[in-house]
Amino acid sequence: MSSKVERKSLDELKAMHTGSLMSRRKALLKCEESFDLSDQIEKSNSDMIEFKDTIEWEQAYQDLKLVLDNRENLTNKHERKLMRQAKAKN
Repeated sequence: MSSKVERKSLDELKAMHTGSLMSRRKALLKCEESFDLSDQIEKSNSDMIEFKDTIEWEQAYQDLKLVLDNRENLTNKHERKLMRQAKAKN
């Protein structure tokens, strides 16, 4: 089953927590490439984003990238480990 993602405005995205934005990114990337390559028989009439080959998906992903580019970078597990080790040496 493909991922379906709700449409959100740029203002709604800006108000979201960074973790929620990353979850949205993951859901957008899980969308199927196109209707033709999916196992669906007929297109749904929902207002959700389902396929990557649509203008809606491209706009949603660009908006998401725009908001995330302006956010502070979160350190990953490896970076946090290196910071702890450096702090312990001092």
